[in-house]
Amino acid sequence: MDFIIGVDGGGTKTEAVAYTLDGKVLSQGEAGYGNLLINEEQATSNIIAAVNKCLSVLPHGNCAFIYMGLAGYEGFKHKEKIKETLKGVFKVPLEIVNDGVIAHAALLKGEDGILTISGTGSVSVGIHQGSRYLSGGWGHILGDEGSGYWIALQAFIQMTREYDEGLPVSLLSKDILTQLKYENIADIKKFIYSASKSEIAAFVPLIVQHAQNGNHFAQTLLLKAGEHLAKVTLSVYRKCGFHDSIKIAIKGSILTKISMVQEAFIKEIQSHQLDIGFVLEDQSSTLGGYYLARSKIKRES
Repeated sequence: MDFIIGVDGGGTKTEAVAYTLDGKVLSQGEAGYGNLLINEEQATSNIIAAVNKCLSVLPHGNCAFIYMGLAGYEGFKHKEKIKETLKGVFKVPLEIVNDGVIAHAALLKGEDGILTISGTGSVSVGIHQGSRYLSGGWGHILGDEGSGYWIALQAFIQMTREYDEGLPVSLLSKDILTQLKYENIADIKKFIYSASKSEIAAFVPLIVQHAQNGNHFAQTLLLKAGEHLAKVTLSVYRKCGFHDSIKIAIKGSILTKISMVQEAFIKEIQSHQLDIGFVLEDQSSTLGGYYLARSKIKRES
């Protein structure tokens, strides 16, 4: 039985799943991060390990295609080199794209439409008639509005305003200080200028908790996040030149798990009275690798 392997290499883990040609799961493998920009050697080792775990219970010779989506791939300098390296390891047809591309294909079943992602960062990806369009995805310095990093950073910025303007320290600010084990707002500089993006974004659950308890600032922040994400989505919609009914899918914990953000996102898009349906259920991005590989095999056969 021939099969296809879809690979999703993110900043935390790499997932590989083998699918039959009609889309049934045969086996799975998992390893550490697959983002080549973090560390090329380690990421490559992790990718190989995840695929090998997937192959360990299957006849290697029946692998028809491996389709990979790797975080950071578009910014990686040695694309052809890593592609040839992995082809040499597995000795099967292989393709590599950015992880957003396979996530789009997974949720939209390989069809045209838009995927908006908000986790630590944020980006919107649209595909229409074979062309791909992006909005957002500029990273935490130039953009990523509506992302987990952006949400948390706004709370830290609000803390600096409380300090500079002599305002009462809010309950949210007090809880952030408690979580950091700091006594004074002035101490947060030590954290902000040494912490990773994910360490800063880790404060989002605390902000959500305060929003659920009625904190006006936290609620407004989450609503603004949803509106920002809607804005980049609508930007992609315009770039794509859609005229018929399309679907917008969502991915990432900020959009899929925080109801206030998701509701604000949907409300803002619906206010433009476009012919749009929403895909809200989650799906493994490796399935996108399957759809894209199957399409490529059909075109080449």
